[in-house]
Parts: sequence; structure tokens; C-alpha cells
Amino acid sequence: MSPYTLIILAGGAGRRMGGADKGLLPWHGQPVVQHLLARFSDASQQLLVVNRHLAEYRALAAPFGAQVLQDHSEALLGPLAGVQAALPAARCAQCVVLPCDMPGLPAVLPRQLCAARLDTADIAVLHDGQRLQPLCMALDSGYWQQDLDSWLGEQDRSVHGWLRDKPVRPVQCSEGGMDAFANLNYPDEWVSG
Repeated sequence: MSPYTLIILAGGAGRRMGGADKGLLPWHGQPVVQHLLARFSDASQQLLVVNRHLAEYRALAAPFGAQVLQDHSEALLGPLAGVQAALPAARCAQCVVLPCDMPGLPAVLPRQLCAARLDTADIAVLHDGQRLQPLCMALDSGYWQQDLDSWLGEQDRSVHGWLRDKPVRPVQCSEGGMDAFANLNYPDEWVSG
């Protein structure tokens, strides 16, 4: 298994959650980002969390040896801006990106995403059995940094749009049912979590 840097994107504007920072909201008794930190901290060579509330996240990330970064954009350009901020800080060329609002993701997912990449240019993306989940991906940081910078320089925020012409390798995870890949995007979903 090649080493990788794990990037947890926790910097959303929380528009669908009334402006709340999803990573800090409680889910099963602790902040949702803490579930991902606990599950994935031992497997990666480096753990990065991207968010705009640095103090709160640094307190949560410290026990797991994670570094907390802030994206460079004042305009809240979406999750790709978080990826853009994290790639230069990655010590491993291979990076796995996960969103904080999918706390049930299986522990084997990063390894399976990395294994699906056969070439430096490949971007492995989770397919949950119904559709691609583009914020669950593995990619080479050095290969894609300049392309991502250019894309965001055009003020296009769409992850699907950025991936459209890329060599994407869909990956179906061998563990977890559909619940493992559920996004917690709205308050009623959070209550049921």
C-alpha cells in the first residue's frame, strides 16, 4: 500500500444547515469531524483538515496529530478551494479527499481508492452504487495542482465540472451499505443520525 495524505474537507458555508459548521455539529455524541478523525487517523501518513474555524478544529484535531488548514479563498468557492489549499501541504503525492458530512464512510475506503489509481493522472472516485460521490477521491497532488488552480481561477466551483474531462476511475467500496455513504446535508438528516 502506497503512503497517502488524507484530507478532510470541513469548510463548507453550511447554507443547507442554516449557516452551521457541519463538522462541529454533534452526531452520535461527538462532533461529526471527530468520527472521521478517529476512523482514519492511523491509516494515513498525514492527516489534514480544511476549515475556516481554525481554533475549534485545532482543538479537535490535536489528539489525532492532524494539521488544520484554511482555504485561501475569501469568496467561499466551495470544496475544491479546500482541496486546492491542502494539496501544497501534502507530504505524500497521493492524496485521499473525504468530506466531513459522510461520517459513516468505511475504514477501507482510502485504501481502495488508492489501489484503483493505475497511473499518475488517474483520479479514483467513490461510486456508491447509484452515482459518483466526487468528494471521495484519490489523486496525485503534484499532477493536479496547477490544473485545479486554473479551474478555480475561472471562478467555477463545480466538482463534477472539474472532473468531467479527467481520467476518473469509479470505485465501489467493498464494505458498508448505502447508509455508509449517506451525506448529512439537512437538519432533519442530522436528527436521525
